[in-house]
Formats: sequence, structure tokens, C-alpha cells
Amino acid sequence: MANLILAAIFEKAAPRWVQDADELVRTPDELPTDIVSAGEVLGLDANGVFEQLVASWGKVDTAIRERVGAAGEAALVSVLRESSADRVDHVSTWSDGFGYDIAFEQAATVAHLEVKSTTRSGRFAAYLSRHEYEVMLRDQQWVLVALRLSSEHEIVAAGSVPRDWIATNVPRDGGTSGSWVSCKLEVPEEIIENKLTQLGADVANRLPAWRTEPPQK
Repeated sequence: MANLILAAIFEKAAPRWVQDADELVRTPDELPTDIVSAGEVLGLDANGVFEQLVASWGKVDTAIRERVGAAGEAALVSVLRESSADRVDHVSTWSDGFGYDIAFEQAATVAHLEVKSTTRSGRFAAYLSRHEYEVMLRDQQWVLVALRLSSEHEIVAAGSVPRDWIATNVPRDGGTSGSWVSCKLEVPEEIIENKLTQLGADVANRLPAWRTEPPQK
């Protein structure tokens, strides 16, 4: 019963810090004192509270990423189809095997877009699969698109993550008996390229830039 009550708090009425729990609370010692006290009332020590937090955060985070991710893809497809593009194929709606979400063509411009979206300001985390990464390595048209959405899931900022930064920051296999399958990339704001120039000037100008001012050096 104690875990059910805590799960309801974390998943249905979560304090604001819970959305960043993966970054703010990495051990039981980093739990806020009020939630530790609540756990004690329910008969759980800090370790028990932490275990429930990890389980609930993962569940909620996955649901949010799926919902926001689908909304971001749909919003970008809508913008692309309003342009003079020759082809806009939302491939992720009918196959997950391409290693990207949207195929775009306009005259000589070809781009394969892997879209990562967030509704949050000040932090951009992208989950990348090994398959997506390996497609990037062999496909020069592959682009990791960063979108920030409003609460109504409209695009308020768009940019891209440089390929060389991705290649530098993905995990490395430590031996022949194990390999990484997916990873989370915490992308610094200043790393994100300000416009989707890979789509050509016409389309890039239809999308709001990631930053309104140049990043501070």
C-alpha cells in the first residue's frame, strides 16, 4: 500500500523537481527531506522511497517522451508539407527500421530527419538508439533535429545536433561480449545549431530558430 500511495504522488501529483529526478536525485541521500518524511510515515525508509521514485519516474518519463515525440514529428511534418517540398514521407508511422522519422526532398536537397522533441526549457535530452546512430554514420543526409514545443505542442524552436558531437558523446563498447543498445544524450544548449539549414533556406526560415540570440562564448 505504501508504494501505491507514493506511486500516485510521483505519477499523478508530482512536485516540480520530479521531472528532473534523473539528474537531481541520483542516490537516496539526495531525496528532499519532505518526501523522505512522507515515506517514513508510510513505513518506507529512504531506500524504499528512492526505489519507488526511480520506478515511477521511468514510467512517467517514457509516457511523456512518447507523447511529445509524436507531437513534434507531426508538427514538423505539417510545416514541411506546407513548403514547396517534392517529398515528405513520415516513415516512422509505417516502419521503425529506417533509423530516422521523416524523409524530405526539395529539388537537390535531401534530408533524413530523426526528430527529438521537448516541452522543457533549459535542458535538452535525446534518447538515441544504436541503430539510429549507425544509420547516422553511413547516411550523410541523416540529421538529428531538436524541437522545443509549446504546451499546445506547437514548434517554438528548432535546430540540429552536430554529427561530430554525437559521435564524440555516445558510449563506447568496452569489449567483445557487450555493446550499448540505446543511450541518453544531455545536449548543451550552446551545442545545438540554431537553424535547420540542412532543409534549405526556404524551409529553415519557416521554422523558429533555437536561439533568438547567439550563445554566450
